[in-house]
Amino acid sequence: MLINVGAEFGTHLESSEDAVELVDILNKIPEESFIIDFKDVMFVTMNYAQAYYTAKLDSPKNISEINISDEISVIMGAADEACNP
Repeated sequence: MLINVGAEFGTHLESSEDAVELVDILNKIPEESFIIDFKDVMFVTMNYAQAYYTAKLDSPKNISEINISDEISVIMGAADEACNP
């Protein structure tokens, strides 16, 4: 199932609570696999990214990402490494 995170949560992802809420919503849906589409996202804070990867690691779902810009990829990559050494 494809989820456009920008359309659902906005183009500037700053709140760690929003990241946790996203994964909590996915955990309640019977699908097993999700693709999070970042095509409309223009900005992500490190707090959001770390909360997202922490929640993703704790989730039983298979969650992957697409369409991450180069700028956001740097932040997401650093957060992924911090949460998944």
